[in-house]
Amino acid sequence: MGIKLLNGGVMEAREAFSFSSFRLRTKLWMVLIPAVVFILVVTGYLTHWFSSRFLEEAVRRTVLLQTLGAAHEMEQFFDRCREDVLWLARSGLSEEEVERFLAGKRSIRGWTYAEAGVVFPGEGRTRVWRPAGGALETVSTDHWAGLWDGVPMVDPVKGGPGSEEGGPWISRVVPAVWARGEGSVPPGQVTHVIRFIAPVGPWGGSGAGGPSPRGFVFLSVDARQVRDILSLFNSAQSPLSGYARSPELRYMYFVDPGGWILFQSEDQPRSPAPLGTDLARWNLSGTFGRPDLKSAFRPDIRHRDFWLMAGDLREGRHGVLIRSVEPHEKTQVDRVYLGYAPVRWHADGKAEEGSVYGGVVFVDRSRLITRAGYRQVDVIFLIGIGSCFLLSAIVWEVSRLVTRPLYKLARAVDEIQESGRLQPLSIPEKDLETAFLKDAINNLIVRIREQMETIEVRDRQLQETLMRERISLEQEAAVLQRERRQMPEALSKLVGRSPAMIRLRDQVVRAASADADVLILGETGTGKQLAAEAIHGLGSRRDKPFLAINCGALDENLLMDALFGHVKGAFTEAKTDRKGAFAAAHGGTLFLDEVGTASPKVQKALLRAIAERRIRPLGSDVEQEVDVRLIAATNEDLQDLVRRGLFREDLYYRLNVITLRTPPLRERREDIPLLAAHFLDEACRRIKRPPVGLTQGALDALLAHDWPGNVRELENSLTRAVAMVEGSWIYASDLGLGGTGDLPEDGKDGKTANEAASDAPGGSNGFPEAPRPGGGDSLPPLNARQARALPSLLARGHMTRSEYQEAAGGIPARTALHDLRDLVEKGLVKKSGRGPATRYKVVNRKT
Repeated sequence: MGIKLLNGGVMEAREAFSFSSFRLRTKLWMVLIPAVVFILVVTGYLTHWFSSRFLEEAVRRTVLLQTLGAAHEMEQFFDRCREDVLWLARSGLSEEEVERFLAGKRSIRGWTYAEAGVVFPGEGRTRVWRPAGGALETVSTDHWAGLWDGVPMVDPVKGGPGSEEGGPWISRVVPAVWARGEGSVPPGQVTHVIRFIAPVGPWGGSGAGGPSPRGFVFLSVDARQVRDILSLFNSAQSPLSGYARSPELRYMYFVDPGGWILFQSEDQPRSPAPLGTDLARWNLSGTFGRPDLKSAFRPDIRHRDFWLMAGDLREGRHGVLIRSVEPHEKTQVDRVYLGYAPVRWHADGKAEEGSVYGGVVFVDRSRLITRAGYRQVDVIFLIGIGSCFLLSAIVWEVSRLVTRPLYKLARAVDEIQESGRLQPLSIPEKDLETAFLKDAINNLIVRIREQMETIEVRDRQLQETLMRERISLEQEAAVLQRERRQMPEALSKLVGRSPAMIRLRDQVVRAASADADVLILGETGTGKQLAAEAIHGLGSRRDKPFLAINCGALDENLLMDALFGHVKGAFTEAKTDRKGAFAAAHGGTLFLDEVGTASPKVQKALLRAIAERRIRPLGSDVEQEVDVRLIAATNEDLQDLVRRGLFREDLYYRLNVITLRTPPLRERREDIPLLAAHFLDEACRRIKRPPVGLTQGALDALLAHDWPGNVRELENSLTRAVAMVEGSWIYASDLGLGGTGDLPEDGKDGKTANEAASDAPGGSNGFPEAPRPGGGDSLPPLNARQARALPSLLARGHMTRSEYQEAAGGIPARTALHDLRDLVEKGLVKKSGRGPATRYKVVNRKT
């Protein structure tokens, strides 16, 4: 007993703290606040992800800009040197001219060349001038061949660059040794220079004795001058520096085409420090030093990033490599950017041409992305706190405004319950929802009063009828269960024991074993789609998609779009790509219902798709291969349509590979008890009510009815009866079969759909007969969907769009809106309300 009490208390506590027991305000808080927090977290993460990518791209472009700027400045420096050596080659080449030239460059540029000289190989003479203080120092040497170190294509016989090149030329970084007198080398007179060489005529011009031998003039630039360009662009005084950078370790270095790192930038321009590569070779292994430059460094081949850059530089390409590294304890830098750009030598002065002299590499470190991430987290946190407070206040006020009218309605309903008087509510309306709820309660009150009157009438009728015979369908239910257990699940929905149904199931099994297209013929409501689903479920494609398209429920353009899809921009509303049914059912089965209603344009497209198994979406120029098994169904005589020219003969023979016919219900009346047991069980389970039985009179009415709508009409009649019956038994009067069956199709029994709709009687189900719209004697032309939904529209007096979809046979929303607009234009209905409150009311309905 104690355990039971404890369990009961636990259950009561759970019910007391269940979500459904909370107030609206609490529910809104419990749902909205976590949702807002989740949205903020997701938004923050996505924003951080995208901003990180953009920031990374910004840093990458900044690095590339600095690198390209340094490389361009170095090329401009070389071009100025090229112009100077060419000018000097055309001058008099006297000592005064050279001194004036070097002094002018110092006054204009603030620096001058490390040396200038001329070489006459034929005479074996060399003259070299070197600035020393404010004057020139003449240095003579007999070893003029050493001046060509580092110059490509040297001809040792002619004593100069190869004859195939017309100059000017540039050397690599080489040591310059100046000697006086007997060639002694004073300490401190060795430096590294880059020489610029140009061909020149004889010293002092042509003589009277004929042409003089060919000579060369050269200018040498201290390599530290070139290094200053890298130091400038790596410093805060860089001409491309747009904002202050964090104090991270950054440096540039120069690489020759052979992969040798020759020198690196210094902290400040014009540094007197010798050339070095300490930072550039940090964390790298390789060859250190070469005969002409002791500080040069060449990394091993295993340093792939370096040799990737060196390869791109040799090809004249620039770029940026981004590498992630372990964050430093102090700086938290986790990314290294390696920007590289080639430096070209333009011998002919053309900017678009030139050979690769070397390359500039910029090593940059940035913690911009990490710092931005921290700031973003702070901002998202503050926004989240503020949003939660603001949302709480909004929920409090909104819930108070929303629940106040509901409390008033609840109190009014309680008063009705206490007084027992069914009087309509008359409270002031505060909003549209409250008005709808009040109208619904008042309609319910009116309906209850009507039902109470109807109950009184039925009570009198029941008193007059002492007993009506009742039958049991338990045997049919047992047979149905046994048959379902014995047959595959895919066939379980094809209910029936008649020879026609046994033959149909046998044909379905045989059709499923052959992977060929199938044509299913049969009247409306005979189970053509169930047969198609059974063929798919038993076939080899059972694990692939099964798609069903109702060709009669869509107009031509919508059907083409539904079948073949479209690409973005194919028409005004095509905002995204859409797969058609053929593409969506790839590998599976595509079921086309009411294929006989397809327009000639759709028939032509279907023929091509079936024949070639290729489709082309609307607006696309690319064809797609599809692998689908096609199952078509129709309730029309396709051969008659072919004879009348309404259906393509070639398409008919393409579809007519395997043909099945679903029998109408009137040809297998012996299955009606079994079907009745099945549908009653389904209806009770769906409506969630206790089992309902049939009286003998009801069963006789089912067996005697012609069932123009076949099995679908039978199912609808029984479902309607189960929903409307008040007791546990269905009588003949509950079925409403006195001419209230499904609407006949166009042309059936010599009547059109409009005539059939106008002849449909009422009153058998307890509702008044529906009048014609406008009170006229004739209706304008209607399509099959409008004619099917018209009786329900007349009976209700008004409909929403979703109700029209259901009444017209489950058509798409766009087709329903098209039909309703057409009815408005024809004057049958009028539109009222906006948004979810939109309704379509019958015009001038007589009550």
